[in-house]
Amino acid sequence: MNDPLPKEYNKKEVEILNRAFQAFNDATQQLQNSYDSLEERIKELDLELARKNEELSANLKEKEEVKNHLHNILESLTTGVVVVNANGVVTTFNTTAGVIFSVDPRTCLGQPLKQAPAGELLDNIVSLSSQNPGEAITLDKELEIGLRGQQALRISASAVKDPNDEPEGGTVLIIQDITLLRRLEEEAQRNQRLRATGEMAAGIAHEIRNPLASIELFASLLHQDLAEEPEKRKLVERISSGVKNMDRIISSVLLFAKSAKPSRKKCRIDHLLKDLLTDHSDFIVPDNVEITQQYDLGDALANGDASLLKQVFRNLVQNAIQAMPGGGQLRLSAKVETPAGTNDIPGRKFINVCVADNGPGIPKDKRDQIFNPFFTTKDKGAGLGLSISHNIIKAHQGAVNFETEEGKGTQFTVTLPCWDPYLDEEEYA
Repeated sequence: MNDPLPKEYNKKEVEILNRAFQAFNDATQQLQNSYDSLEERIKELDLELARKNEELSANLKEKEEVKNHLHNILESLTTGVVVVNANGVVTTFNTTAGVIFSVDPRTCLGQPLKQAPAGELLDNIVSLSSQNPGEAITLDKELEIGLRGQQALRISASAVKDPNDEPEGGTVLIIQDITLLRRLEEEAQRNQRLRATGEMAAGIAHEIRNPLASIELFASLLHQDLAEEPEKRKLVERISSGVKNMDRIISSVLLFAKSAKPSRKKCRIDHLLKDLLTDHSDFIVPDNVEITQQYDLGDALANGDASLLKQVFRNLVQNAIQAMPGGGQLRLSAKVETPAGTNDIPGRKFINVCVADNGPGIPKDKRDQIFNPFFTTKDKGAGLGLSISHNIIKAHQGAVNFETEEGKGTQFTVTLPCWDPYLDEEEYA
């Protein structure tokens, strides 16, 4: 039988064990405190991370909105924008640039600039810009572009720069279609020349008309005195006929020089054209000319002066008949449209009146001159009919255009504004 441990030994052992338990409890408490502190810190970090994520999401959303906004602005510009990087690869090709060059912009992105429409020209401009990074290069050029034909473009190039205004590689190309601007400039120059010509012609016409009246008076008296000399009377009659012809030309000159001021009234174009063809006071439709008419106007009315418009259509019909001395087909038509580039007013509709023949057409070297005063391809006439017609239609806020093909004929199209009860107010004499 073993002897029991001494009491002192048992106390020491218990004391050590107690201290061990106390140390364990202290360590456990410290570990718990550390865990609680860590858990609290994790919660704080989670909150901080959530806040940062919210800020980041908000920043990303804001940047995405700015990006979309800038993209929308870029796509809404009426000028073409093409951006190439330092390697000459297209990184931006907006919608307007696609319209100008008649190409899908997506097919140009990521491709070398040289492969884009007019690529050689654009690449040369980029090269010039890279040689002069501090300057913008601008060039006006006329190009043949697909179905759009000859177009005038203004192309500007400048280096892409960083916030410090230093080139960072790449070039921005701005392309403007200035075809309409060129036409307006040419029209303004033409109008200026016509105004000067008209003023000069009017002065000359007045100077001629006075002595012409005296010639007519003396010829009339001479005609009476030669009642018994028929041969001489015929000579006098030829003088009178020549004087009357000169007077008609002078009247045309004065009409050309005078600015047309049409009254603003409702006008039935189909009725006007039908009446014109039945009124043979100024011209006769030969039997060998076949006339076809097609009017799709419904209840649409033109806004204009019936008397002046009748003068325009009389001239166009007479020209068409004279273009077919051996006979042919004269086609008259009218329909309602909203054409682009014709003094467009929001909500305004237009009437297109076409007068077409199947004569020989207008030679290419004459087409740019047909609206010029005193230009004519006929043996007779002052060459003022189309000039006067052009002025009358312009005064109506309309337009006169023509299409012609040699050997097939010519079609003149007169565009007139429709009468709109919300936009127009009828004038009464």
